[in-house]
Amino acid sequence: MRFIGSKVNLLEDIREMIKNNCTGATSFCDIFSGTTNVARFFKKDFAITSNDLLHFSFVLQKATIENNIKPNFSSLKKNKIDDPLKYLNEFEPKIEDLKSEPFIFNNYTPNHNHDRSYFSKDNALKIDFIRQKIEEWKNDKLIEENEYYYLIACLIEAVPFVSNIAGTFGAYLKHWDKRAFKKIELKHFEIINNGKQNKSFNKDSNILITELKGDILYIDPPYNSRQYLPNYHVLETISKYDNPEIYGKTGLRPYNEVKSKYCVKGKVLDEFSKLIKNANFKYIIVSYSSEGLMSEEEITNVLTENGIKSTYMLKKIPYRRYKHTKGEVKHSLNEFLFFITKR
Repeated sequence: MRFIGSKVNLLEDIREMIKNNCTGATSFCDIFSGTTNVARFFKKDFAITSNDLLHFSFVLQKATIENNIKPNFSSLKKNKIDDPLKYLNEFEPKIEDLKSEPFIFNNYTPNHNHDRSYFSKDNALKIDFIRQKIEEWKNDKLIEENEYYYLIACLIEAVPFVSNIAGTFGAYLKHWDKRAFKKIELKHFEIINNGKQNKSFNKDSNILITELKGDILYIDPPYNSRQYLPNYHVLETISKYDNPEIYGKTGLRPYNEVKSKYCVKGKVLDEFSKLIKNANFKYIIVSYSSEGLMSEEEITNVLTENGIKSTYMLKKIPYRRYKHTKGEVKHSLNEFLFFITKR
């Protein structure tokens, strides 16, 4: 899944920083988990705590971080459904197969009320059918909590591959991309068993931090003024399936409750300072962009005020170069990796 600020390309740099500086660490907290790529990567080495304010991220965490084995779906098997993904993939739903109004079909495919072209009609109806069937199984006590989140996560992971978008759900394409006409297909996750008790949360990071303690705290906050929810609102609605009062050209759901202060220039530094001050962790690693709302100096000051100055370090990783049309370098864009041992 494409995600704004994804740290897939920094995983080895983060691992090297941990290897060289985090002696004796056994636990790792990813407090802005997003797509869970960082938490999943380090799960084999540490007991993981993960968190994100967005519900679809929480669902992905519940499926891949809290689970150490694939769910068994024993109650479904008693009802002759050996593999729910196979069952859901093979079922070709019609409108009459749905138990309630098909929210995705009604609101994110073109009709006489709007032109929203996020999904083909077949895929939108299938998404509604799958999501409603998962809810039905839960209400009928045919799936356990971990199985419930696992199935929703499989759906969330599959949706972007049949979405008529350029990268995020902030807008749909004016013309149909051919991938939007592929049949949606649910696939099983590769689950890492670290033999440890891992925990996932769906909370404001600055509230959650007061409830946690551990060895390594990895912080990857939003770095610019773009709130995340408008770019992933369709996934959030599929995840919650709560029939929100949507509005606007893109069918945006209300998101005041998930607005992040880390995306507000006048609030981000104070919010970050509180997070670091309240962190009951031995080691702190921060990812940030050189074009972020906080400056390198501001982040450094917060870390050194709350940590052991002699342990502070900063690694600058260039990952893109912007150029004028004539070809000369305009400026470089760096990913910052900060490290400090907490006092």
